[in-house]
Amino acid sequence: MKKGLALLLTSALVFSCLTGCGKTEEAGSSAQSTDTTAAVTADAGTEAAADAGEALDAAEQAIADRKAKAAESGEYEKIVVSFFDWTGAPAGIDRINAKLSAYTEETLGVDVELLIIDSAAYTEDIKLMLSSGEQVDLFSTCGPGYMTCVNNGYTADLEADGLLDTYGAGLKDFIRADYLDACRVGGTLYGVPPIKDYAIQTAAVCIGTEYLEGAGVDLSTFQKDDLGYYKCSWDDIDDMFAKMHAAFPDKTVYSTQDNMLTQGSCVDNIGGDYYGTLLNPSQDLTIENVYESEIFKTWCERFYRWNQAGYISGDALTDTNGASARIKSGAYMAMMACGKPAYENQISGECGRPMTVFDVGEPFMSSSAVSSFPWCMNQNCADPIAAMQVLQALYTDPVVANLVCWGEEGVEYVVNDDTTINWAAGVDANTSQYYPNVLWMMPNQYAAHVWEGDPVDVGEQTAKFNDNCPVKSKALGFTWDNSDYAAEYTALQNAYQEYSGKVIYGFVDPETGLKELNDALYAAGLEEYMAAKQAALNEWAQAAGIN
Repeated sequence: MKKGLALLLTSALVFSCLTGCGKTEEAGSSAQSTDTTAAVTADAGTEAAADAGEALDAAEQAIADRKAKAAESGEYEKIVVSFFDWTGAPAGIDRINAKLSAYTEETLGVDVELLIIDSAAYTEDIKLMLSSGEQVDLFSTCGPGYMTCVNNGYTADLEADGLLDTYGAGLKDFIRADYLDACRVGGTLYGVPPIKDYAIQTAAVCIGTEYLEGAGVDLSTFQKDDLGYYKCSWDDIDDMFAKMHAAFPDKTVYSTQDNMLTQGSCVDNIGGDYYGTLLNPSQDLTIENVYESEIFKTWCERFYRWNQAGYISGDALTDTNGASARIKSGAYMAMMACGKPAYENQISGECGRPMTVFDVGEPFMSSSAVSSFPWCMNQNCADPIAAMQVLQALYTDPVVANLVCWGEEGVEYVVNDDTTINWAAGVDANTSQYYPNVLWMMPNQYAAHVWEGDPVDVGEQTAKFNDNCPVKSKALGFTWDNSDYAAEYTALQNAYQEYSGKVIYGFVDPETGLKELNDALYAAGLEEYMAAKQAALNEWAQAAGIN
């Protein structure tokens, strides 16, 4: 209990840092401190305290009512929470759900079921469940996409009838007001962002340490960046890949995924998609077609070279497994992701082996960094009050956070004296019965324990990393409701899916592949879609005083 309380207090401290320092009011003269001013201030304070008390009473009453109902029926109401991991439902999911529900029955008067789906199936499965009426009360939009979920009517207004303020007010202590605002669509709050690194260190190439050693790569020749990762060039990566390919000809060098823009560049997917982007987002609000840019062409040329050299699997177009899952299988050696503080431990866990991280990019915070994949409530949720209280617990309760992020203490992990954790006896990444390893998607990973080897203050470091990011999009917080262009968006998605894979994975000469892709995109309505996005961005920028 002491450790849990310490974690909660630490989390609150960390995210008071995330909210930034409040503006200090200049002291007025004593003559201006009149009795009237004091009276008004006192009245306002009393009113605010009364409102807070009423909200607390309502929240406690809702819990009490659910417990009373369960006492009568012998069964607790259930809230289903869904997200993905890399390999599907963990072997220990029933045990974790039982432990979680035993706790939330006492604290919230409700059972909680984690519905964890394989990453390869999550997008289609969650859309089918949400559209068919199957119970999913809270869900991550990572996969289907936030705007897709909003436009399809899957998401509930979290502030309707005072829902957030009355039953989820604790969320506001952990999430900055401007980060909540970044998740509004047309003024409505449909989701709350996971507390994470909103800035990224682009183009973090992650390579199995054993393969570097086996290929004779000398790491002492590289300098380290501010995050402690090896700084290098793409020429250096090419050289390492060649050595690894020669040393391990039975393995595939590079585990592909469609992330060259999202994680490998500072191109801003303005409005939540790449059909019209900001190529120089910290300086310019002009919407441009990235697929005609030198940035994208350079990436495609690089992948074409790698494909021709045998670094990319012939199954890249059809293999839907996650990049880290392929490396975990032992058949692949390297992948690209985005770096952040304490990332090496995380990616090593995902890949099931020690990984070395190379920094080939630069820090960047995109316009949708905060709103890329918020947590949402199902529009058809039968009990929004219970769901909101569970959502708040996912962000604020260390017991809930640890069960969801790490599993059961003493079974999956043990706690060290400094509150960090490590594997329980006889357990590792490959044998653990509960190891989702998607901390970046979790509502608040910093409410849970920190893994041994990571700094205990990783939350504070991440807050500073976000605040000090040197390349931030001028459009940070811009969201676009593209529902009036849903047909064009669908056509663009279809065109991209048909023509992009061949060129981005290097199966076709870039000159040919890029022409095919762009011809298809323009035929699908790219020009009109970009124009509408530009108009919306211009209107937002004018209202926000940004030029």
